[in-house]
Amino acid sequence: MERIVSAAKTSEAELAVLLSRAGLKLTPDQVREILPGAEFFRGMIARVNAPLPREAEPALTFDVEQK
Repeated sequence: MERIVSAAKTSEAELAVLLSRAGLKLTPDQVREILPGAEFFRGMIARVNAPLPREAEPALTFDVEQK
């Protein structure tokens, strides 16, 4: 199952739903405080899931000869 992170900003209501699904019961003030961090994590998820160029593959740096 592939998850795609949208480029749209996370709304306060969307974050509140996600937090409640995770079992966290937070006040609206707490959700507002967490919102900037949610944007930070959304960016991290997008970067982690981005395809890497072939040159970034660790197999290309492997050396069979032990020195």
